[in-house]
Amino acid sequence: MKFGAFWQVPGYVGSSVPRRHWETIEQITLADELGFETAWIAESVFFPGRPLSNPLMVASAAAQHASRIRFGTLAAQFPLHHPIHMATQAATCDILTNGRLDLCLGGRWGSPAGQALGQAADISAAESRARVAEGIELLKAAWTQDKASFEGEYWSVNDLLVRPMPQQRPHPPLLLAANSDETFPYAAGMGLGVIGTTLSQPMPRMIDRLREFEDAKPPGDGGQPQPFHVNISFFTAETREKARGMMARNWLDEDVVSSMPDASASSVGTSRHSFASGVGGWATWSFEDALRYSIYDDPSGCVERLQSLQEQLPGMAQCILEFNRRGRLTNEEIKESMRLFADRVMPKLV
Repeated sequence: MKFGAFWQVPGYVGSSVPRRHWETIEQITLADELGFETAWIAESVFFPGRPLSNPLMVASAAAQHASRIRFGTLAAQFPLHHPIHMATQAATCDILTNGRLDLCLGGRWGSPAGQALGQAADISAAESRARVAEGIELLKAAWTQDKASFEGEYWSVNDLLVRPMPQQRPHPPLLLAANSDETFPYAAGMGLGVIGTTLSQPMPRMIDRLREFEDAKPPGDGGQPQPFHVNISFFTAETREKARGMMARNWLDEDVVSSMPDASASSVGTSRHSFASGVGGWATWSFEDALRYSIYDDPSGCVERLQSLQEQLPGMAQCILEFNRRGRLTNEEIKESMRLFADRVMPKLV
């Protein structure tokens, strides 16, 4: 069983924003030493509580301290970038990480974040998906053609020299972040990997999503692998009581909203996420709800829960652990939990 770790805060909300970025890099460096497979980093533009708006830059900086671990975006907000801009920025990151970038894309055209950058508010879900598909084709053209030529409904380029090229050939692995049911087969049909989260697709729904993903894969060898990764809110401590007591600090009663999405989450409004297929949005959960869909336990309890997850999702390529959901745990508390996980949980599962 392979493990990644996920950062979206970054760091500890009691620290300054600059210090929080360095705390994230410290934790990524530790993850590299402990044997985690991938460090996944969010792009959270306009979110006051999550000041991590440039995951590719953070990955490039962290790679200078962490020589082995791969880096992934979870997710790069594709609608906030022109595909050519995304192509050059991701290629630069791939070079500076020595070919260790996995590019996971997410977001919706026409969201409040996109509107803040000039997009129309009435872009339909169908058009947004069409833009994703076309944008990915343009990304591939920029990365694989000596001079990119592409004619689409939304973007066109002609004999455009796009530099730099990524170090990985033909290009970094591409994935989609998935909340809604339909995104899983949609990603599979385009030959992409996918990352789901138990915060929007809790077990056993994730079992259905894995089956739909596998069924929608193109026949034959599509070129690059199409991994199915699962992200889960996670924390371990010496005792179950301590683990849950500490994580309760990340699920305070005042955090709970009566409906999804949470209007206070972003400074520009809310993004449209489809959580109707799961159990509502995680922002509506009490801590008791979170305990059902997350793993907060002592090492033996974590081993048991992760083994169960592995048995139910045999096609899961990587389990991605988020140790600090809302960022109320300190840098040292997170690192202590990561070390305990690597010492007493990971060896039982890898």
